[in-house]
Amino acid sequence: MAEGVVIDTTFWGTRQSGVAALERELTRLRRAQSAHARELGRPIARASVLNLIVYADREEHARRAARSIADLALRHPSRAIVVLADRGARDGTQKRIEMHCRLPIADGARLVCYEQILVRARGDADDRLASAVIPLLVPDLPVFLWWTGTPPLGSRSFGDLLRLTDRLVVDSADFARPEVTLPVIARISDEARGRFGLTDLNWTRLTPWREIATAFFDVPAWRLFLDGVTGVSVGFAVDMDGRDIHPSQALLFVGWLASRLGWRPLEALAPSEAGGLLFAIARPDGARIMVRVRPRFERGLDEGDVSGIRIKATAARQLAEFAVKRQPDPRHQTATVLLDGERRWERTMPLPSPAIVELIGEELSILGSDRTYEAALGALVELA
Repeated sequence: MAEGVVIDTTFWGTRQSGVAALERELTRLRRAQSAHARELGRPIARASVLNLIVYADREEHARRAARSIADLALRHPSRAIVVLADRGARDGTQKRIEMHCRLPIADGARLVCYEQILVRARGDADDRLASAVIPLLVPDLPVFLWWTGTPPLGSRSFGDLLRLTDRLVVDSADFARPEVTLPVIARISDEARGRFGLTDLNWTRLTPWREIATAFFDVPAWRLFLDGVTGVSVGFAVDMDGRDIHPSQALLFVGWLASRLGWRPLEALAPSEAGGLLFAIARPDGARIMVRVRPRFERGLDEGDVSGIRIKATAARQLAEFAVKRQPDPRHQTATVLLDGERRWERTMPLPSPAIVELIGEELSILGSDRTYEAALGALVELA
Protein backbone atom coordinates (compact mmCIF):
# COMPACT_ATOMS: atom_id res chain seq x y z
CA MET A 1 0.00 0.00 0.00
CA ALA A 2 1.30 3.44 -0.82
CA GLU A 3 2.77 5.19 2.21
CA GLY A 4 2.69 8.76 0.85
CA VAL A 5 5.77 10.95 0.56
CA VAL A 6 9.08 9.35 1.47
CA ILE A 7 10.95 11.86 3.64
CA ASP A 8 14.52 12.65 2.60
CA THR A 9 16.36 12.65 5.93
CA THR A 10 19.46 14.23 4.37
CA PHE A 11 17.33 17.31 3.69
CA TRP A 12 14.91 17.29 6.63
CA GLY A 13 17.04 15.68 9.30
CA THR A 14 16.67 12.60 11.43
CA ARG A 15 13.29 11.41 12.62
CA GLN A 16 12.48 11.78 16.33
CA SER A 17 9.91 9.97 18.43
CA GLY A 18 8.43 13.06 20.07
CA VAL A 19 8.98 16.61 21.30
CA ALA A 20 11.33 15.63 24.15
CA ALA A 21 13.48 13.47 21.85
CA LEU A 22 13.54 16.23 19.24
CA GLU A 23 14.74 18.83 21.77
CA ARG A 24 17.45 16.45 22.97
CA GLU A 25 18.59 15.93 19.38
CA LEU A 26 18.68 19.69 18.75
CA THR A 27 20.79 20.15 21.89
CA ARG A 28 23.19 17.43 20.74
CA LEU A 29 23.48 18.98 17.28
CA ARG A 30 24.16 22.45 18.74
CA ARG A 31 26.97 21.08 20.91
CA ALA A 32 28.50 19.25 17.98
CA GLN A 33 28.32 22.35 15.78
CA SER A 34 29.85 24.55 18.47
CA ALA A 35 32.73 22.12 19.01
CA HIS A 36 33.38 21.95 15.26
CA ALA A 37 33.28 25.75 14.94
CA ARG A 38 35.81 26.14 17.78
CA GLU A 39 38.16 23.75 16.00
CA LEU A 40 37.92 25.90 12.88
CA GLY A 41 38.37 29.12 14.84
CA ARG A 42 35.08 30.48 13.52
CA PRO A 43 32.55 31.81 16.01
CA ILE A 44 29.04 30.42 15.88
CA ALA A 45 25.96 32.12 17.25
CA ARG A 46 22.67 30.50 18.14
CA ALA A 47 20.02 33.07 17.37
CA SER A 48 16.26 33.09 17.08
CA VAL A 49 14.30 36.31 16.71
CA LEU A 50 11.01 34.71 15.68
CA ASN A 51 9.05 31.51 15.29
CA LEU A 52 8.12 30.74 11.69
CA ILE A 53 5.47 28.10 10.98
CA VAL A 54 5.17 27.09 7.33
CA TYR A 55 2.16 25.03 6.25
CA ALA A 56 2.36 23.10 2.99
CA ASP A 57 0.41 20.19 1.56
CA ARG A 58 3.01 19.49 -1.14
CA GLU A 59 6.60 18.59 -0.39
CA GLU A 60 7.94 20.77 -3.22
CA HIS A 61 6.33 23.80 -1.52
CA ALA A 62 7.75 22.73 1.82
CA ARG A 63 11.25 22.41 0.34
CA ARG A 64 10.99 25.79 -1.40
CA ALA A 65 10.02 27.40 1.90
CA ALA A 66 12.85 25.64 3.73
CA ARG A 67 15.41 26.89 1.21
CA SER A 68 14.06 30.43 1.54
CA ILE A 69 14.32 30.22 5.33
CA ALA A 70 17.94 29.07 4.99
CA ASP A 71 18.76 32.06 2.78
CA LEU A 72 17.21 34.37 5.39
CA ALA A 73 19.06 32.95 8.38
CA LEU A 74 21.49 35.85 8.74
CA ARG A 75 18.70 38.48 8.60
CA HIS A 76 15.92 36.58 10.34
CA PRO A 77 17.29 33.64 12.33
CA SER A 78 14.35 31.63 13.49
CA ARG A 79 12.97 28.44 14.83
CA ALA A 80 11.38 27.27 11.60
CA ILE A 81 8.64 24.66 11.88
CA VAL A 82 7.60 23.29 8.50
CA VAL A 83 4.25 21.51 8.68
CA LEU A 84 3.78 19.07 5.78
CA ALA A 85 0.25 17.70 5.48
CA ASP A 86 0.90 14.44 3.67
CA ARG A 87 -2.26 14.12 1.60
CA GLY A 88 -0.50 11.54 -0.56
CA ALA A 89 -1.17 8.89 2.03
CA ARG A 90 -4.14 6.75 1.08
CA ASP A 91 -7.48 6.87 2.81
CA GLY A 92 -7.40 4.71 5.89
CA THR A 93 -3.78 5.49 6.70
CA GLN A 94 -3.35 5.70 10.44
CA LYS A 95 -3.20 9.24 11.82
CA ARG A 96 0.40 9.99 12.69
CA ILE A 97 2.63 12.95 13.43
CA GLU A 98 6.31 12.56 12.53
CA MET A 99 9.03 15.02 13.55
CA HIS A 100 12.42 15.60 11.96
CA CYS A 101 15.03 18.22 12.85
CA ARG A 102 18.37 19.60 11.77
CA LEU A 103 20.54 22.69 12.27
CA PRO A 104 21.40 24.25 8.91
CA ILE A 105 24.18 26.83 9.06
CA ALA A 106 24.04 30.06 7.06
CA ASP A 107 27.18 30.91 5.12
CA GLY A 108 29.11 34.00 6.16
CA ALA A 109 32.06 35.27 8.15
CA ARG A 110 30.10 34.64 11.32
CA LEU A 111 28.19 31.40 11.42
CA VAL A 112 24.59 31.64 12.51
CA CYS A 113 22.90 28.47 13.66
CA TYR A 114 19.14 28.26 13.37
CA GLU A 115 16.70 25.42 13.84
CA GLN A 116 14.59 23.68 11.26
CA ILE A 117 11.91 21.22 12.28
CA LEU A 118 9.64 19.20 10.01
CA VAL A 119 6.25 18.16 11.38
CA ARG A 120 4.69 15.66 9.00
CA ALA A 121 0.99 14.96 9.46
CA ARG A 122 0.00 11.69 7.84
CA GLY A 123 -3.59 10.73 7.26
CA ASP A 124 -6.34 12.92 8.65
CA ALA A 125 -4.35 14.33 11.56
CA ASP A 126 -5.60 17.93 11.38
CA ASP A 127 -6.98 17.76 14.90
CA ARG A 128 -3.48 17.08 16.25
CA LEU A 129 -1.42 19.66 14.37
CA ALA A 130 -1.61 22.55 16.81
CA SER A 131 -0.90 20.32 19.82
CA ALA A 132 2.23 19.08 18.00
CA VAL A 133 3.40 22.60 17.10
CA ILE A 134 2.74 24.46 20.39
CA PRO A 135 5.50 22.72 22.44
CA LEU A 136 8.01 23.50 19.67
CA LEU A 137 7.53 27.29 19.76
CA VAL A 138 10.19 29.38 21.48
CA PRO A 139 8.41 31.36 24.22
CA ASP A 140 8.23 35.18 24.09
CA LEU A 141 9.06 35.38 20.37
CA PRO A 142 6.57 36.47 17.69
CA VAL A 143 4.94 33.72 15.62
CA PHE A 144 4.60 34.05 11.85
CA LEU A 145 2.44 31.61 9.89
CA TRP A 146 3.30 31.26 6.20
CA TRP A 147 0.45 29.35 4.55
CA THR A 148 1.37 28.10 1.09
CA GLY A 149 -1.66 27.65 -1.15
CA THR A 150 -5.19 28.83 -0.39
CA PRO A 151 -6.03 29.09 3.33
CA PRO A 152 -9.03 26.81 4.00
CA LEU A 153 -11.36 29.04 5.96
CA GLY A 154 -13.29 26.87 8.40
CA SER A 155 -10.79 24.00 8.57
CA ARG A 156 -9.67 22.98 12.03
CA SER A 157 -5.95 22.92 11.25
CA PHE A 158 -6.01 26.45 9.84
CA GLY A 159 -8.07 27.84 12.71
CA ASP A 160 -5.91 26.18 15.37
CA LEU A 161 -2.64 27.42 13.87
CA LEU A 162 -4.07 30.89 13.30
CA ARG A 163 -4.77 31.22 17.02
CA LEU A 164 -1.03 30.90 17.66
CA THR A 165 -0.11 33.55 15.12
CA ASP A 166 0.99 37.19 15.29
CA ARG A 167 1.14 37.55 11.50
CA LEU A 168 -0.31 35.48 8.66
CA VAL A 169 1.52 35.43 5.32
CA VAL A 170 -0.23 34.17 2.16
CA ASP A 171 0.56 34.36 -1.55
CA SER A 172 -2.45 34.98 -3.77
CA ALA A 173 -0.29 34.13 -6.81
CA ASP A 174 -1.27 30.55 -5.97
CA PHE A 175 -5.01 31.31 -5.96
CA ALA A 176 -6.57 29.95 -9.16
CA ARG A 177 -9.94 31.68 -8.57
CA PRO A 178 -9.14 35.02 -6.90
CA GLU A 179 -12.68 36.33 -7.31
CA VAL A 180 -13.60 33.58 -4.83
CA THR A 181 -10.46 33.26 -2.71
CA LEU A 182 -9.51 36.92 -2.22
CA PRO A 183 -12.85 37.58 -0.46
CA VAL A 184 -11.96 34.62 1.79
CA ILE A 185 -8.74 36.42 2.74
CA ALA A 186 -10.76 39.58 3.36
CA ARG A 187 -13.02 37.67 5.77
CA ILE A 188 -9.95 36.35 7.59
CA SER A 189 -8.71 39.93 7.91
CA ASP A 190 -12.06 41.11 9.26
CA GLU A 191 -12.20 38.31 11.79
CA ALA A 192 -8.66 39.07 12.99
CA ARG A 193 -9.83 42.37 14.57
CA GLY A 194 -6.26 43.31 15.42
CA ARG A 195 -5.35 39.94 16.90
CA PHE A 196 -2.84 39.33 14.13
CA GLY A 197 -1.51 41.04 11.04
CA LEU A 198 -2.13 39.80 7.50
CA THR A 199 -0.06 40.19 4.37
CA ASP A 200 0.05 38.85 0.82
CA LEU A 201 3.32 38.33 -1.08
CA ASN A 202 1.46 39.19 -4.28
CA TRP A 203 0.61 42.61 -2.83
CA THR A 204 4.32 43.22 -2.28
CA ARG A 205 5.02 42.32 -5.92
CA LEU A 206 2.60 45.10 -6.89
CA THR A 207 4.58 47.80 -5.07
CA PRO A 208 6.44 49.20 -8.13
CA TRP A 209 3.19 49.34 -10.14
CA ARG A 210 1.40 51.22 -7.39
CA GLU A 211 4.35 53.59 -7.01
CA ILE A 212 4.48 54.57 -10.69
CA ALA A 213 0.70 54.98 -10.85
CA THR A 214 0.89 57.29 -7.85
CA ALA A 215 3.81 59.19 -9.41
CA PHE A 216 1.72 60.06 -12.49
CA PHE A 217 -0.70 62.04 -10.39
CA ASP A 218 1.94 63.65 -8.18
CA VAL A 219 2.46 65.97 -11.17
CA PRO A 220 0.18 68.98 -10.48
CA ALA A 221 -0.84 69.36 -14.14
CA TRP A 222 -2.07 65.74 -14.25
CA ARG A 223 -3.66 65.50 -10.80
CA LEU A 224 -7.04 66.81 -11.97
CA PHE A 225 -7.41 63.70 -14.18
CA LEU A 226 -7.85 61.56 -11.05
CA ASP A 227 -11.42 62.76 -10.75
CA GLY A 228 -12.15 62.01 -14.41
CA VAL A 229 -11.06 58.39 -14.88
CA THR A 230 -13.18 56.67 -17.53
CA GLY A 231 -11.40 53.35 -18.02
CA VAL A 232 -8.80 51.04 -16.48
CA SER A 233 -7.10 48.11 -18.19
CA VAL A 234 -4.70 45.76 -16.44
CA GLY A 235 -2.87 42.97 -18.26
CA PHE A 236 -1.52 39.86 -16.55
CA ALA A 237 0.70 37.04 -17.81
CA VAL A 238 -0.55 33.56 -18.71
CA ASP A 239 1.26 30.56 -20.14
CA MET A 240 1.31 29.88 -23.86
CA ASP A 241 -1.78 27.66 -23.68
CA GLY A 242 -3.68 30.10 -21.48
CA ARG A 243 -4.48 27.37 -19.00
CA ASP A 244 -2.90 28.87 -15.86
CA ILE A 245 -5.10 31.86 -15.06
CA HIS A 246 -4.01 33.79 -11.96
CA PRO A 247 -5.35 37.37 -12.11
CA SER A 248 -4.91 38.12 -8.40
CA GLN A 249 -2.25 40.81 -8.90
CA ALA A 250 -4.36 42.59 -11.50
CA LEU A 251 -7.47 42.48 -9.29
CA LEU A 252 -5.54 43.76 -6.28
CA PHE A 253 -4.39 46.71 -8.39
CA VAL A 254 -8.01 47.49 -9.31
CA GLY A 255 -9.07 47.09 -5.68
CA TRP A 256 -6.32 49.48 -4.62
CA LEU A 257 -7.45 52.14 -7.11
CA ALA A 258 -11.07 51.73 -6.05
CA SER A 259 -10.27 51.99 -2.34
CA ARG A 260 -8.05 55.08 -2.78
CA LEU A 261 -10.41 56.95 -5.10
CA GLY A 262 -13.74 56.08 -3.53
CA TRP A 263 -15.08 54.05 -6.45
CA ARG A 264 -18.07 51.79 -5.85
CA PRO A 265 -19.28 48.74 -7.75
CA LEU A 266 -21.92 48.88 -10.45
CA GLU A 267 -21.58 45.29 -11.68
CA ALA A 268 -20.17 42.09 -10.26
CA LEU A 269 -17.01 40.65 -11.80
CA ALA A 270 -17.94 39.09 -15.13
CA PRO A 271 -15.85 36.63 -17.19
CA SER A 272 -14.43 37.90 -20.46
CA GLU A 273 -11.96 36.79 -23.13
CA ALA A 274 -10.07 33.60 -22.19
CA GLY A 275 -9.97 34.04 -18.44
CA GLY A 276 -10.18 37.84 -18.33
CA LEU A 277 -12.76 39.99 -16.59
CA LEU A 278 -14.86 42.96 -17.69
CA PHE A 279 -17.00 45.02 -15.32
CA ALA A 280 -18.09 48.57 -14.44
CA ILE A 281 -17.28 50.75 -11.43
CA ALA A 282 -18.79 54.11 -10.50
CA ARG A 283 -16.82 57.22 -9.61
CA PRO A 284 -17.98 59.29 -6.60
CA ASP A 285 -19.83 61.56 -9.03
CA GLY A 286 -21.71 58.55 -10.41
CA ALA A 287 -19.90 58.41 -13.79
CA ARG A 288 -19.20 54.93 -15.18
CA ILE A 289 -15.66 53.48 -15.36
CA MET A 290 -15.10 50.38 -17.48
CA VAL A 291 -12.52 48.01 -16.04
CA ARG A 292 -10.87 45.27 -18.08
CA VAL A 293 -8.53 42.63 -16.68
CA ARG A 294 -6.83 40.98 -19.64
CA PRO A 295 -4.72 37.80 -19.91
CA ARG A 296 -1.61 38.11 -22.07
CA PHE A 297 1.12 35.64 -23.01
CA GLU A 298 4.42 37.30 -22.03
CA ARG A 299 7.79 35.55 -22.25
CA GLY A 300 9.91 35.73 -19.14
CA LEU A 301 7.02 36.36 -16.75
CA ASP A 302 5.48 34.12 -14.15
CA GLU A 303 1.79 33.40 -14.57
CA GLY A 304 -0.21 36.18 -12.95
CA ASP A 305 2.48 38.87 -13.07
CA VAL A 306 1.10 42.24 -14.14
CA SER A 307 2.30 42.98 -17.69
CA GLY A 308 0.89 46.48 -18.11
CA ILE A 309 -1.65 49.02 -16.92
CA ARG A 310 -3.56 51.75 -18.75
CA ILE A 311 -5.70 54.45 -17.14
CA LYS A 312 -7.89 56.67 -19.33
CA ALA A 313 -9.30 59.94 -18.03
CA THR A 314 -10.76 63.26 -19.12
CA ALA A 315 -10.41 66.74 -17.61
CA ALA A 316 -10.61 70.29 -18.98
CA ARG A 317 -11.77 68.90 -22.34
CA GLN A 318 -8.62 66.83 -22.68
CA LEU A 319 -8.31 63.04 -23.04
CA ALA A 320 -5.38 61.54 -21.17
CA GLU A 321 -3.86 58.06 -21.11
CA PHE A 322 -1.43 56.98 -18.41
CA ALA A 323 0.21 53.70 -19.38
CA VAL A 324 2.91 51.45 -17.98
CA LYS A 325 4.17 48.44 -19.91
CA ARG A 326 6.91 45.92 -19.35
CA GLN A 327 9.72 45.95 -21.88
CA PRO A 328 10.76 42.75 -23.74
CA ASP A 329 13.35 42.66 -20.99
CA PRO A 330 10.88 42.12 -18.12
CA ARG A 331 13.25 43.81 -15.67
CA HIS A 332 12.31 47.22 -17.09
CA GLN A 333 9.06 49.09 -17.61
CA THR A 334 8.16 52.11 -19.75
CA ALA A 335 5.73 54.72 -18.45
CA THR A 336 3.99 56.98 -20.98
CA VAL A 337 1.59 59.90 -20.76
CA LEU A 338 -0.55 60.84 -23.79
CA LEU A 339 -2.69 63.98 -23.95
CA ASP A 340 -5.21 64.05 -26.81
CA GLY A 341 -3.16 61.32 -28.48
CA GLU A 342 0.12 63.24 -28.29
CA ARG A 343 3.00 61.77 -26.27
CA ARG A 344 3.91 64.29 -23.57
CA TRP A 345 6.17 62.24 -21.37
CA GLU A 346 7.92 58.86 -21.45
CA ARG A 347 10.45 57.15 -19.28
CA THR A 348 11.94 53.64 -19.04
CA MET A 349 12.96 52.52 -15.57
CA PRO A 350 14.01 49.35 -13.73
CA LEU A 351 11.23 47.08 -12.55
CA PRO A 352 12.16 45.07 -9.45
CA SER A 353 11.15 41.41 -9.59
CA PRO A 354 11.97 40.13 -6.12
CA ALA A 355 12.39 36.40 -5.56
CA ILE A 356 10.26 34.59 -3.01
CA VAL A 357 13.08 34.76 -0.45
CA GLU A 358 13.21 38.56 -0.73
CA LEU A 359 9.44 38.85 -0.42
CA ILE A 360 9.17 36.70 2.68
CA GLY A 361 12.23 38.40 4.17
CA GLU A 362 10.55 41.78 3.88
CA GLU A 363 7.37 40.51 5.50
CA LEU A 364 9.20 38.94 8.45
CA SER A 365 10.32 42.46 9.41
CA ILE A 366 6.73 43.62 9.98
CA LEU A 367 4.28 42.60 12.69
CA GLY A 368 1.37 44.99 12.22
CA SER A 369 -1.43 45.09 9.67
CA ASP A 370 -1.28 46.77 6.26
CA ARG A 371 -4.36 48.98 6.22
CA THR A 372 -3.97 49.86 2.55
CA TYR A 373 -3.95 46.18 1.58
CA GLU A 374 -6.98 45.53 3.77
CA ALA A 375 -8.84 48.41 2.10
CA ALA A 376 -8.00 47.02 -1.36
CA LEU A 377 -9.35 43.63 -0.29
CA GLY A 378 -12.51 45.26 1.02
CA ALA A 379 -13.07 46.97 -2.34
CA LEU A 380 -12.73 43.62 -4.12
CA VAL A 381 -15.24 42.00 -1.78
CA GLU A 382 -17.80 44.60 -2.84
CA LEU A 383 -17.10 43.76 -6.49
CA ALA A 384 -17.20 39.99 -6.20
